[in-house]
Amino acid sequence: MANSISSSRPSHLVQIALRIWVKIHIGLLAFKVYRSIKKVKLVFTEIMKMDRKVSGGKGKYAVKNGKYWIGIYLPEFPSKNFDRYVLTEMNKFMPHTFPINSYQQVNFAITTKCPMRCEHCFEWDNLNLHETFAVDQLKQVISKLQAKGMAHVSLSGGEPMVRFNEMLELIREADKSTDFWVLTSGFNLDLPRAQKLKQAGVTGVVVSLDDINPEKHNTFRRHNQAYQMATMAAQATNQAGLLLAISICVLRENANASFLTAHAEAATAMGADFIQWLEPKAEGNFRGKDVTLTFEQISTMEKLFVRLNNDAEYRYIAPIMYHGYYQRRLGCLSAGKSSFYIDSRGMVHSCPFCHSSDFHIMDWLNNTNRNEKKISACPTY
Repeated sequence: MANSISSSRPSHLVQIALRIWVKIHIGLLAFKVYRSIKKVKLVFTEIMKMDRKVSGGKGKYAVKNGKYWIGIYLPEFPSKNFDRYVLTEMNKFMPHTFPINSYQQVNFAITTKCPMRCEHCFEWDNLNLHETFAVDQLKQVISKLQAKGMAHVSLSGGEPMVRFNEMLELIREADKSTDFWVLTSGFNLDLPRAQKLKQAGVTGVVVSLDDINPEKHNTFRRHNQAYQMATMAAQATNQAGLLLAISICVLRENANASFLTAHAEAATAMGADFIQWLEPKAEGNFRGKDVTLTFEQISTMEKLFVRLNNDAEYRYIAPIMYHGYYQRRLGCLSAGKSSFYIDSRGMVHSCPFCHSSDFHIMDWLNNTNRNEKKISACPTY
C-alpha cells in the first residue's frame, strides 16, 4: 500500500523546507508586529508549542494545486488570510494592534434535511424539520460574521448538499477572506457538482467515511448506498481540484491501531489531503448512550496519531488531525474561544458535540452589545 500511494505525498525534503519556510515567515511576521526581539521570541515559542501539541510533533503539510496547507482549519500558506490567522493567535499570547479575526472557525448547519439516519448524528433532534433559514438569511449570517473577521466556515447540516444551489449562491456572494469547506456524507457529490463548488470558491470538502468495510459503513449511516456515495464524492473532490479530508467517528470497536492504520491507508489511497479523527460524544442520537472511549483506547489512539504524523515509516500517510489529542493538552479551542457551532435552528452551541443552546445567532448578530451573550465553556476540556 505504501509504495502505491506514497508519490501523492510531498517528499521528506519538501516537508523540511516547508517547516523552515513557515517558521521564518512567522518569525518575520512577529517582528513586524512587535518590533522587539524579546517579544518575538516569547510569541514564537508559544506558537511553536501550540503547533506541536496540535500535530503531535513536527507534523506534515499537504500540497494541492501548487499551494501549501498545514491543516483543514488553517488558510493556505503563504497568503494574507494565513497571516491574519497567525496574527489572531499571536494576539492571544501578546496583544497587538494589527487586524485579527473575531473567530477562526464556525461550523454552520445550513439545513435540517438529510437522507441518512446516522447512528452518531449530533443534529438528530433537528433532522428534517422545516428549514429555519431562507437563502437571504444564510447570506446575512455569513456576511455579519465575516464583517468581524472569520478565517474558516464549515457548511454542514443535516446534509448541506441537499441545498446545493442555495449553497453555491451563498458562497459565490461571500467575501473571499474566508475559507469555505463543505461537510458531507457524500450525498449527491459527483464531478459536475464538485467543479461548481470549486468555481464558487470552496476550498475543500470533508467526506465522512466511518468504516472501510462498505456494509459496516452503510449500517452505521443507515443508508444502503452511503459507502458508494462517500467514495464517489472523494473521487469527485479530487478531480475538481478541491482539498479532500476524510473524517471518521472512531467507535469503541474501531479504536485500535490495526483498524485506524488501515483506515488511514485507505483514505490516503482515495487521495485524502487530510484525515480527521473524531471521538464519539453522548450527544444527538448518541445522547444517553455509553459511547465514550476508554482511557486505554484513547492512549492507543494518541500514540498511533503521533507515529502516523511523524515517523518516517508513515510518510506516505496523509496528515491526521485528532482534536481530542490537542484538547487534552491545550484545552478546547471551540466554546467561543476560536470557534463555535450554529445548528440548523440557528442556535449557538459550544461545538457540535457540546450542545449548550446559548442563544439564537440572529439575536446575537443584531445585538449592538454582543458581550451580553456568552457562549458556554466546554464542559470536558
